[in-house]
Amino acid sequence: MKIILLVFLIGATLARDEGFFAQLRNSDFGKTIIQTLQVQLSQEHPADTVVHLLKQMKDDLNNEQRVEDEEITGQLKTCQDASSAAAAVLTIAKERKATSEERLPLLQQEQNDKKQQLFDKQGEEQRNLDRISVLQEARNVQRQEFEQRRDELVGLVSALQEAKKILSQGIGALKKNSFAELKNHHQNFLKYFPNKKGFHSMVNVLLTVLQEESTQENAAQKVVKIIDTLVDSIFQVQKEEMKADDARELDFLTQKERLLLANRRLSGSVADLNAANERIGQKILEIKNDISIQDSIIFNKSTEQADWDQTCSDTDKAHRQQTEQRNAQLEIIVECIDIFETRFDMETKSYIQRLRF
Repeated sequence: MKIILLVFLIGATLARDEGFFAQLRNSDFGKTIIQTLQVQLSQEHPADTVVHLLKQMKDDLNNEQRVEDEEITGQLKTCQDASSAAAAVLTIAKERKATSEERLPLLQQEQNDKKQQLFDKQGEEQRNLDRISVLQEARNVQRQEFEQRRDELVGLVSALQEAKKILSQGIGALKKNSFAELKNHHQNFLKYFPNKKGFHSMVNVLLTVLQEESTQENAAQKVVKIIDTLVDSIFQVQKEEMKADDARELDFLTQKERLLLANRRLSGSVADLNAANERIGQKILEIKNDISIQDSIIFNKSTEQADWDQTCSDTDKAHRQQTEQRNAQLEIIVECIDIFETRFDMETKSYIQRLRF
């Protein structure tokens, strides 16, 4: 019974080994192993020699794996470091862009505030100029009225002095001619000052008095005194009106200077606001440019990081595939060593030599 079981185990093992070698024909490395074994067996090398060769192949594969592991470790570290460096730059760029985007609306609001302040100051400046124009126009009208009144008073004084001269000449002699000359002078005065009704009424009364022959000389002397009084009164009126006009001129100049001073101050404020607005505009431009630059950096570094990550992934995947392939090759070699060390016989040798591809 034991013999039968032993024969059965030997047969099963032989069948398994033949199946193993037959399966090697399905891969390039398996074919290489079979060809190597066939060459060794055809040269009648002992099993120990074949085992030594197989162990050498095993050591070579292990050395290749170790060298490749070291190289891949270096390559992975390089691409991982590059990916980390790109990620660090990317993080900084995103943070800087976020900071700039937070500052931008604040600066834009500040710029809008400065523009509104500038608009208000310029409007106030223009309103002051308009007020100066209104004051100037009103003052021109006042001057024109004053000069017209002054000319009228000067004309009145001239007329009264002329009348006095006529009357003074007529008192001593040529009374009839003096009266006629005075009357003619009055008619001429009417042409130049038609609206001075009070004065004309006074003159008419005086002329009526002078026409009374019995009292003409006494009346003329009296009229001369009245004329002197009137001239003095007119001079006094002129002085008062000149004072009033001087006061109006002083008030006009004071108001004008106050508005001009306000505009000088406003001009300084406008200049400051323009300068501030220009500075803010420059900052806004710089921030917009920085956002654009950071966008470019973010795009480039995102692409770079993705490329490095893909390189790392591809390298690691290729290495794992190569490792799996090399491990499969090592399993084949280990199995062959086990066969040649423990159960190699003539039947196995014959089967290996008969294998064809």
